[in-house]
Amino acid sequence: MRILMLVLPASAAVFMFLRDGELAAPAPLLTGVSLLAGGMLSAFTHLSTLRLKITDINATEGADRFVAERGMLDETAAHLLTGSLFCVLNAAVIVLGMNVSVSVQGHLTGALAAAAAGFSIYIVLLFIAVLPRLYFAYVEMNNVSVALNGFDRRTRE
Repeated sequence: MRILMLVLPASAAVFMFLRDGELAAPAPLLTGVSLLAGGMLSAFTHLSTLRLKITDINATEGADRFVAERGMLDETAAHLLTGSLFCVLNAAVIVLGMNVSVSVQGHLTGALAAAAAGFSIYIVLLFIAVLPRLYFAYVEMNNVSVALNGFDRRTRE
């Protein structure tokens, strides 16, 4: 998965640059990555609260019941912060490109368009990787029924 998350965006950016690709509507992309940065930061703060809840439970009970969940939350928090950082970088590239590298039709062109496309693909892949982890954290912390949580194969047979 890690190789795919690096190779796919890099390949798309190189391909777009070599083929003189353009981003026809950079403004909606800028809006999208800006909103996604805020959403990822919001999810991070929620995970921080869940992590604190686990720490409190472990301190109260004197046992380490949520070892796997704590590791998963830590990993997901890192992914969310990385995604937010790449959203900010992508927004900066798009804004720079909209002011420097725009065609007559208003399309984002050149290396900045390729970089924006590569960053965008990476952000989408990262977001897709984080969603199941967020749901699993929700399921585990809220004791969702095994019949309803979507992780138990026995309920589908």
